[in-house]
Order: sequence, then C-alpha cells, then structure tokens
Amino acid sequence: MAGAAVLLSGCGKSFLELKNPQAIDFDHISDLESLTTASTGVYSLFKQSNYYNRTFTVIPELMSDNSFVSIKNSGRYLNEDRFTVTNGDSYITGAWQLMNQVVANANLALAAGRAISFSAAEQAQANQVMGELYACRALACFDMVRFFAQPYRFTADASHPGIPIYTEPASQIIYPVRETVNKSYQQIITDLKQAESLLGNAKKNGRFTLAAAQALLAKVYLYQEDWVNAELYATKVIDNTSYSLLQNQNYVAGWAAKFTAESILEIGNTSTSNSGSDGIGYFTEQNGYGDLLATQDLYDTYTATDVRRQLIVPGVRVGGEPQAYFIKKYPNGVGSKDDNPKVLRKAEIYLIRAEARAELALTDASRHAGALEDLNTIVKRADTQAAEVDLSGQALVDRVLLERRKELAFEGNRLFDLNRKGKDVINIQSDAQTTYAYPHNRFIMPIPYNEINANPNMEQNPGWR
Repeated sequence: MAGAAVLLSGCGKSFLELKNPQAIDFDHISDLESLTTASTGVYSLFKQSNYYNRTFTVIPELMSDNSFVSIKNSGRYLNEDRFTVTNGDSYITGAWQLMNQVVANANLALAAGRAISFSAAEQAQANQVMGELYACRALACFDMVRFFAQPYRFTADASHPGIPIYTEPASQIIYPVRETVNKSYQQIITDLKQAESLLGNAKKNGRFTLAAAQALLAKVYLYQEDWVNAELYATKVIDNTSYSLLQNQNYVAGWAAKFTAESILEIGNTSTSNSGSDGIGYFTEQNGYGDLLATQDLYDTYTATDVRRQLIVPGVRVGGEPQAYFIKKYPNGVGSKDDNPKVLRKAEIYLIRAEARAELALTDASRHAGALEDLNTIVKRADTQAAEVDLSGQALVDRVLLERRKELAFEGNRLFDLNRKGKDVINIQSDAQTTYAYPHNRFIMPIPYNEINANPNMEQNPGWR
C-alpha cells in the first residue's frame, strides 16, 4: 500500500529499521498469535499524540473556522493557528513519521502473514487479522494523502503529487518518489477491497471490521468524487444493523462513553494506555491546558434546540478571552485522559450518502429525495424541532457541507472538507480573521524538512521549496 520507507535523518534510520515498542519483533512473526500481537502494535501508532490522539484531529479544525488557540496558551500549535506552518514543524513531522510507520509495520506484518500456513481452525481469524492490517495501511495512506497532498479534483486527472507507494518490506533503505494522487487513491482502494474480502462483520472494539472498511471506502470514494460508489458503500454501512444512530437524548452522554452503537471505528485508549496530558482532551478541557477553543462562528450555526450546541459551552477563560466557547467533545481529558477519538461514525455515513446523492441529483433528479432524507435524518436527530430541509441543486450540496461542519466539529475533518470542495478557508483566531482563497498551497502540509533532506527523490509541496 502507500507509505514510504522514509528516512529519519535525525537518527539515520529508516522506518523499516524501527522496532515498535508495543509489538513483538516483526522479524519473528511465525503464527497466528504473533501476527495478532504485531497487529496490535500497528494499531498503537494511531493513538499517539501526533496522530489521532491530538495532532491529526486538531490541525484540520484549527486551520479553519471551527477552533483557535486561546491568547492564554501553553505554546502548542501556534503556527497552525496563525497559518504559518513551516517544513520543520514538529507536529507535522511527527504525523508524517507515524503515518509512514503504520505503513512500514503493516507491510512487515502482512508479508509475514502471507508466508504462514494456518490451520483450517485458524483461517477465519487469520483472515480477520490480515484484513485489519490491509485496512490500517489504507487508513494511514488516506490520512497521508489528505494531509500532504492537494485533493483529488486539484488537477483534471489527479496527476499532481500524492504520496510514496510501496507494498512490500524492503531489505535495505529505499528512497521512494511520490506517486500521483490518482495512483495513491487507487492503491488505497485496492487495500480496502482486499480488507473487505477478509474481514468479518462481528464488532471488534478499536479494530477494523467489515463495516469499518466499507465505511472508509465510502469516505475515500467521496473524496475521489466517485459519487456512485460513495453512495453504494455508504448504503452497505447504513443497512448494517450492528450500528445505529444514538438517539437525541443520548447524544451528549455518548461523547463520554466508548464504542457506542453509532461508532464504527474509534481509537481505543484506556486508562493505562493513552497520551495523558498530550491528548486532545487535555488540550480542550479547562482544567487541563484548555488552549483549544471553539469559534463563535461555529457556535452560532447551532439553534438553541440543537443538542450538539451543548458540546460547546460559553464561559470566561481566566487570563484569556472574556467570552470563550469551551469544547466538550472530549470530556475525560483531565480525569482518566482516555477519550476515544472517533474515526468513523454512522452519522458521517448518512452525510456521505447525502452528499453523494446531492451531487448526483445535479444531473439526475431521481436522487434528490434520497439526499434530503439522509440529510434530514441527521438534522432531525440533532434538533427535534428543526424544520425539514427542502433545498435542491448546489444549495443542497452546500447545506450537506454545513451539516458536516456541525456534526463532525472537532473530529478532524473541516479543512479537508473545505479543500476538497474547492472552498475558501476562513482562518479564525482569537483576535483576527483571515480569508484564504482556494486554491492555496497552505491548505496542505509541507513534506517535513528531515524527509526532504534524507530522501533525494522526495518532492516538496509548492510554497515550501
């Protein structure tokens, strides 16, 4: 799958040379038990503070109109807040390294798994673990292509630079090139189709299942603007009765809970295995750092009867903003510090299908009713007093995007959504607001300096050369 055997120039090692401290030695995978243990090591990378536990979740919200860093702060993410990211940024570098390490370790585990002869009694479980590894690799690459490459529609044939792609472990350090975005997406889809053929439907908390792979496929197709397949795969997940939307009265409490009926894939933190004070909850909770605040602009999009408004609490930040809006989607950030970032929820799947159908309805009126039904399912779940949305054409497409903003706030989607839809980005700070017109070099992150310095074949993004 995608991902590079990328060099860490600071220590002179490639990712292939790094041993995962939470997994067995990848050179000694010889049976189902050791393969399963290796997969656990791959999953552990997603919950590092520079991946889903903070950086990758925070930055797409911070560099848009959903959140900003308080004037009273601990010094974290100030460049992202100000839209002045550099190619030496430690958070961006950390994310790049972790995404690539997921790919490298998954490659090692998959190669070892393919070489094992499993017994008939073990085969179903072996298929499950292998499917999870393919899906983990796909997720890391999808995250990488969203973070470090312009969206699929940026060029007519998606021929602009994507991410490095390799699918086998290397016996020596390699210096990969960036493939096109088109090739990057094709490999991600190939991995997810392989995962789909191997995974079972049984729920596995914190791990990929058939529904999770199909949900990620729906999202990948959405970003690729393959509306037909986005609708197809979203429907597979919506029809899966193992998952259901939380009811309105349970919505707020659901953010303090783990693995609710709505959650298709989430990062599995525990009270003994989490990012501690480096987690996103500590960054949002006022008894922790409390640096990350919601914008009033976002708060004002919710009606007074919208249950989601309860996850943004107005108040005074002592020593900071006299009118602040506190984020409450990660309520365990100071206590047990083990909030689980949600990667895929059934609510998003409804909105994926709504968007796909709304886009198809621009040329096929028969898709219009279905788009409205999906959109109103989420609107009415959040606000039982809301009027039915009854829009059409581009106004409906834009209304779905607004609902994604409201439903998925602080979950790491906003900048990606604006960029893939070709929208301008309004960067809101505590005391300033700047509009950046699409397209823009700074809507994606720079390839880290360490990587450019170590790999002569690595192409930098425009604006950082």
